[in-house]
Amino acid sequence: MCRVKPAATDVLDAVDRRAVLRGGLALGAGALVIGASSACDSGPTPNEITATALLPLAKAARSDAAAARSLAPRLPTYSAALGVIAEQRDAHATALSQEVQRLDADTANQLSAAPSASATPGSTGAGASSTSAPESSSTAGTLDELRSALRASTRAAHDAAISLKGYSAGLAGSVSASVATLVEVQLA
Repeated sequence: MCRVKPAATDVLDAVDRRAVLRGGLALGAGALVIGASSACDSGPTPNEITATALLPLAKAARSDAAAARSLAPRLPTYSAALGVIAEQRDAHATALSQEVQRLDADTANQLSAAPSASATPGSTGAGASSTSAPESSSTAGTLDELRSALRASTRAAHDAAISLKGYSAGLAGSVSASVATLVEVQLA
């Protein structure tokens, strides 16, 4: 007599409806987690954006200070005023650099990447140009060129103060007001 084996029901018996539903649920949850993690924005943080906005102001301050120092020996009647401008712009650069460092260390590294030859000891220099704000030339040939550079720095700090928030906005506004005063009082 011939025996006929029944169809392979062992596999079907092992996989019941509940197991299929659990597997589907696990796959759906996995797809949801993968989709959510890939949809996360990896753009710059608010601190990085603020630091990036302050970076050209710090570079311009260093450059303005260097320009004032280079003009002082050539213009003896303005040497005291140019010394005040260099000192004040160095103080601005230091305050701005410290704020950039506090906000984002990676952005702050751009300040120390190319130190200025005339930077004061213990301060961070600047050398690379930026497209966000105009920088003055560290070798301003005339007093009028320095005035123009300082006015450009005033406008850039003013614009940054309007676009920023909190302490950084106040710092940029203070720098703008101070530089405007330096132009109108010291270089009058």
